[in-house]
Amino acid sequence: MKTMENVQNRLDIWSEKIAENLEKISLRERVMVIFTTIFVIVAIVGAALWYTHKAAEKQQARLNQMKDLVVWMQSNVVAMKPADDLALTTADKIQRVAQQQGLSVASQQVGEQFQIIAQHQNYAVLANFLTQIAQMGVSLEKMELAKEGGQIKLTATVQ
Repeated sequence: MKTMENVQNRLDIWSEKIAENLEKISLRERVMVIFTTIFVIVAIVGAALWYTHKAAEKQQARLNQMKDLVVWMQSNVVAMKPADDLALTTADKIQRVAQQQGLSVASQQVGEQFQIIAQHQNYAVLANFLTQIAQMGVSLEKMELAKEGGQIKLTATVQ
């Protein structure tokens, strides 16, 4: 409460000083000062809105670029076929790449296929993980990316 009273008192004192100074000058100068003050305030608010708008446009462009990347990744998941096969099992390959990437990956075997779930804040890390397991000979059958909180959740079926 005391803080509000202090702020109110300072505003009252400030407005009294402004009123006193405006009374000392001629009517023509007073109109010019008021008009200039209003103009400066409108210009500052307009500039703030303009820069906020530009920042929002930049983030929207970034979002669209990320969405395009996800669509490309989902459409090319079938094209990510193994380059060569190592003597490791599929589960070992997945865990090895996950360790290299610093990811915590949950995998569950369903027949010959594995369902893997990984989470990270960055699309690039998940994309790199998928590329690495594809290069190790794991075939990607299905892939989904979903944003949950601040994390991106990758759910993929591999063989």
